[in-house]
Amino acid sequence: MSEWERVRLDEVIALDVDTVPITATASYDIVGVLNRGRGLLLREPIAGHETSYKTLNRIRPNQIVYSRLKAFEGAITVAPNDVGEVYASQEFPTFTCGERMLPEYFSLLTTTKRLWEQLQALSTGMGGRRERVKPADFLTIEVALPSLSEQCRIVDVMASVDVQIDALAAEKQKATSLLALVRNAHPEGTEHELRSIVSRIQGGKSVQASDEKPRTGESAVLKLSAIQLGSFVASEAKRLVDLTGYTNAHLVTEGDLLITRASGSFDRVGYAAIARNVAPQTYLPDLIWRIQTKPEVCQSTFLAHLLCSPSVRSTITASARGTASMRKINKALLGSLRLPIPSLEEQAKYVQHCDAVAFTVADLDLELANLRAFRSALMASLLNQEIEIPEAYDALLEEVS
Repeated sequence: MSEWERVRLDEVIALDVDTVPITATASYDIVGVLNRGRGLLLREPIAGHETSYKTLNRIRPNQIVYSRLKAFEGAITVAPNDVGEVYASQEFPTFTCGERMLPEYFSLLTTTKRLWEQLQALSTGMGGRRERVKPADFLTIEVALPSLSEQCRIVDVMASVDVQIDALAAEKQKATSLLALVRNAHPEGTEHELRSIVSRIQGGKSVQASDEKPRTGESAVLKLSAIQLGSFVASEAKRLVDLTGYTNAHLVTEGDLLITRASGSFDRVGYAAIARNVAPQTYLPDLIWRIQTKPEVCQSTFLAHLLCSPSVRSTITASARGTASMRKINKALLGSLRLPIPSLEEQAKYVQHCDAVAFTVADLDLELANLRAFRSALMASLLNQEIEIPEAYDALLEEVS
C-alpha cells in the first residue's frame, strides 16, 4: 500500500478570487454555502441598484469556496462544474486546485468530520462572536494526499455509489408521490366531525429533557420528529430521568394513533402516524396527542391514512395558528374537522391499498439509509487507507471512458 504524502493546502490549491464590480443595471444570482459540506445554497437574486455591496466574488466551476463566518460549521464545498453564473459576497473566498489535487477529490474531503474540525479549530470564540477563518489560515490546514491515479479511483468508486443513492432516492420519491395519490383517493362516506368518531384526544406532559438517546430499558419521551407523515420513527426519543407527573396513562403503546399538535415547521403541524415497534417505558410529550377512535365507527389505521391525505392535510395546516416559529392546532379545531367516514368494510380496503404503498416507501427508506451508511463507511475506509483500490481498476476506468 502506497504511503500518502502529508501536504499543506497552500501546496496544492491557491487563493483565486474573481472580484466583479457591481453594475446598477445588472442582476446577480447569489449563493451561500451550506454547513457540513452539503454544497451551495441558491439565494434570492439581487439587483445592482438595491445592494450596498461594491463588488461580488464570482464563483467558477470546480472552485473551492467556504464561508469565513460559518467555517466552524463545516460551511465549505466545491462548486459543481455546471454551476452557471453565480456570485457571493467577499465573505466567501474561492480557491482553485493545482495539478496535484482533483477538485472532485477535495469535494469528498469537504464532507468529512476531520476537515470540519480543522476549520473549527481555526475559528476561535463562541457562537456569533467567532472570528472569521482567513484564507491564509485556511491554507495552513494539512491533508493526506494520494497520487492523482489514486484520487481518480476513489472519486470514481464514490461516484458509482452516489449514482445508486440518487436512483434509489428517485424511486422513493415516486413511491411517496404514489402514496399521496392513493391516500387522496379515499372512499366516499357520510361526513362526520372528527369529535364524533373519537372517544378521546389525550396529550402528554411538558418535560425538560436532554437530547441523550435512552439506553435499553431506560425511560424515554418521544421527540416531535418521531411522527413523520404517516410513519413512526421509534428511535426518535430522548432519555427521561424525571418521571414526575407521568403515569402509565401517558405510556405510548403499539398501535396508538399519534398526531403532532405543534411544530416549528408550518408543513409538519398535524402529522399523524400509527406507533410501531414502540420501546417499553416510552412516554408522550405535550406536543403530541394520542387519538382514540370509536372502533365501531372508524378504524384508527383508516383515520391515520386519511389525516395524511393531501386534501385533509391542507385543511389542517390552514387551521394552524401561532407565530412563524411555532404553529399549533387545538382540540376544538381538530374536533371540528369534517371527514368522510365510509363503512368499516370500505375503510379496510382503503387501508389495505394505502399500506401496500406505504410499506414499499418504508422499505425504500430503510434501503436508502443503509446505502448512505455504507457510503459513509466506505469513504472513511478509503480516506484512512484501510481499503486500497488496486491499480487494475485504472484499466477498467479506461475501458468505460
